[in-house]
Amino acid sequence: MITSMLLSNWEKLLPEQVTQYMTFVKDDTDWSYSSSETTSMAAKQAEGVAYLARLLANKRLALLADEVGMGKTFQAIGLIHLLQLQNSKAKTLIIAPNRNICHQWKGEFNSFFLHHRKPLDRAQAEVSDVYGSLPELVEGVKQSEHHVYLTTIHALSGLTREEDILDKTAEASKRAEGLRQQVFGAIGNDGFDLMVIDEAHYLRTRNGGSQKVEAAKAFFGQDSTPLAKSTLLMTATPTHSSSNDVWNILRYFTSESSLNKGNTDTRADAASLLKKFALRRLRLMHGAGGRYYSKHDYRYESVLPVSFEDNPNAELFFGLYQRQLVKDLRKKGSNRQFLYGYLEGFESFGHSDDKLSVENSDTYDNEKNSEHYAEPSIEINKDAFSKAPDSQLLYELSQEYFECFDAQPEHPKYNALVAQFVPKSLTAERLDRIKHLVFVRRIPSVRELTKRVNTDYDDCFGKMISQALNFSDVQVTEWRSTHWSRVWLNRQLGGQAHENESMDDHDDEDITVDSDYDETQIRSRITELFVVKKKGLGSIDETRNTRCTNVGLRFKKPESIYSLFLEPARDYVSQDYDYYFEHRTENRVRALYATAAISSRYESNGLSTHSVEDDKHYGVNLPTIWKYLIDMLPSALLEHYMGWTAETKENFANYFKAGVLFASPVMVELFCWFVEHERQYKGQESTERAYSQYLNFVEHVTGKLEQSWLFWYFKAAIETFEDVCEKVARVQVSDHQYEWRTLKSLTSPAAFASGETSNRDALQTGFNSPFYPNVLVATSVFQEGVNLHLHCNQVHHYGIAGNPGDHEQRVGRLDRLFGKVHRQLECGEQANLTINFPYLSNSFDEDQLASFLEKKARAESKLDQCLLDNSDAHVGMDKTSNWTQYLKSPASGIERHDDPYPAIFD
Repeated sequence: MITSMLLSNWEKLLPEQVTQYMTFVKDDTDWSYSSSETTSMAAKQAEGVAYLARLLANKRLALLADEVGMGKTFQAIGLIHLLQLQNSKAKTLIIAPNRNICHQWKGEFNSFFLHHRKPLDRAQAEVSDVYGSLPELVEGVKQSEHHVYLTTIHALSGLTREEDILDKTAEASKRAEGLRQQVFGAIGNDGFDLMVIDEAHYLRTRNGGSQKVEAAKAFFGQDSTPLAKSTLLMTATPTHSSSNDVWNILRYFTSESSLNKGNTDTRADAASLLKKFALRRLRLMHGAGGRYYSKHDYRYESVLPVSFEDNPNAELFFGLYQRQLVKDLRKKGSNRQFLYGYLEGFESFGHSDDKLSVENSDTYDNEKNSEHYAEPSIEINKDAFSKAPDSQLLYELSQEYFECFDAQPEHPKYNALVAQFVPKSLTAERLDRIKHLVFVRRIPSVRELTKRVNTDYDDCFGKMISQALNFSDVQVTEWRSTHWSRVWLNRQLGGQAHENESMDDHDDEDITVDSDYDETQIRSRITELFVVKKKGLGSIDETRNTRCTNVGLRFKKPESIYSLFLEPARDYVSQDYDYYFEHRTENRVRALYATAAISSRYESNGLSTHSVEDDKHYGVNLPTIWKYLIDMLPSALLEHYMGWTAETKENFANYFKAGVLFASPVMVELFCWFVEHERQYKGQESTERAYSQYLNFVEHVTGKLEQSWLFWYFKAAIETFEDVCEKVARVQVSDHQYEWRTLKSLTSPAAFASGETSNRDALQTGFNSPFYPNVLVATSVFQEGVNLHLHCNQVHHYGIAGNPGDHEQRVGRLDRLFGKVHRQLECGEQANLTINFPYLSNSFDEDQLASFLEKKARAESKLDQCLLDNSDAHVGMDKTSNWTQYLKSPASGIERHDDPYPAIFD
């Protein structure tokens, strides 16, 4: 059992004692904290848990303000685990910004209990589902026996929603107080043992008079009985936009006298409060040779200047816009903030789709295209400047432009960015730099960038497919003019499947779009050619399988011999298969190849029996491509793979197949290989000929594997599979029957995340895998609390952040432990986190970027200390002649900065 010291002396807890019960090195139960090695992240996390316990024991309030990417969530879970060891009936409330982040908490709890507890004590906290409102939360507390309860900060805002009440703020406060009393009635007058507020800067606007603020004051019990015995606040940017932010946040949970040392006339400054309540350390990543790296060692800021050269119409539009902007600015006085964020992209209010529309085109061409006729969709978020003061001006001018030129005004920032995202030649080497994260402000801009990226990828893939089909240059030009129309392709090929290739009699389970499919997303036209369309959702031409669909189904449907191709080897290394299943019904007999392969693997590797059918022997051993991929793996990856259990290998096989067949360009590659090889085999297929053809196809492909997309994705998928399972998708690595339906819905190279999208979890999973999306365009909804770092090290600020704190949060989506940059450092490679700023030369756009970079450079040292530079409240129009001096480059040997508010153990 736990020692009495750990039970009763949190005031003097030491990291050495913490690591008796948990390890901060995954699966290493022998690891323990040593005071002689305190630089590693594991050591810092152990210190963090111990020091936070001390703060809570002494002050009942602590602020964990570690730099972005330091594992704040993990430290909080370690603290909750200590609490659970101390009192098996302890109850913790976690309040996070939204449901997505709540689900991430659940995933981190699973990871902690699987990999970081020590055998000395196996106590495990039961975590609730996410409660969407305070009344639901309170009912959950009354009725359940969970140890940890999850809800969102937004739950504080809905207590009087859609009710006709004169004073809604007062009523919200009254109801919140009633709900607090119900909590006491359910779990005792001391309330929760611990409350954790994630991204606590959401509570900084304490004097705003909103329903959320008044409900929070009452629910947390700021000046009466507190809702929890102790409160842990978490945010990397506690001083977010005002020097009073820290005081405002802490005030919800303690008295003024506690904050101001008894002097209520003078509000304590942020530095004093942080020194008293906070823990903040700066991130260091461990690399090759035992060296530790700070962000200064690998961050590289670059600019992408563009101009209106050769585009006089767009320049005319910009001139008119700038002239009107100055007029409006004069009307508004000297409010320079009006200018900030004005040039997100006027072109985004209705990029013309005329080039996509042809007679009798398919349903994709009928996508809603009324942005230039209706008010632009704006994401309401003051801090993200999603709704800039110039929105109406942009809308009106772009509408006039469309009426004059029958097109939308082009903007060179779009074209230049897309050219960086989509390579002219998608080589295996280029795939390693294929992931890009883009931040914008307006929802129309996310749609516009996504559309353009997918269009450029379509041009690349469309030409490959055309070449495989031996289309002439005239045919390629004509097909491209229809934007790679499904209808055009079917009509060009006679609307018929190739010999004996038709697989139109698909079952419902063959539909590639699952229940998470987000209809608001803009999809690739080429990858849609491989998607089975549900009948009844369009004309026959629009839903008929294409040649691409039918080739794709050969690799997906178990009754095709080619469904063996991507199956793992029988022993997951090299063994071939020697039988298939014969499934009989009243109407027909079907051979089931992939189904038999799965059953054979299950039987050979001690997994549960998958199926019982009549088995028929091939008469020859049939390999899959798996053993050739395994044979080519680098030694480190092979060793890693071989260490997996059979269950993990089976789960990985499902992950890899779903990714390459639905969410990667590999399906295009397979199509081209198949069509090239098929020309050697014509005429009616017999069973024996099918085996021969399949064996020759495998031989045909093995000669192309070394530089193939297929092999690159295989390596990349192995490298991060466990992290994707545990930290992102919240799937047990040993769940060998998991289908990875999320990946099957991500069929396009580019996608966007905004307030309009509902599949944010799926996007996060896909972007953290090597599979689609390659380019993720996001508004502020992905600015905080989302990890996007496993395969990406390039972030682009199409619209610059509202302040240096917001900027750091954005970059922090990629600058995290165990991500791509960290793996590069560990391998001794040249690590690089690219931070790119596109801008329009010789315009206000350049002025604003220059002003922002100067302000950011000036604020960085204070930002590291969670303080604010108040010398200039807004980004202005003035810039120095050499403003590019403020761009950061990797600086080896740069002076290290001490942790601003370290863990101190007296």
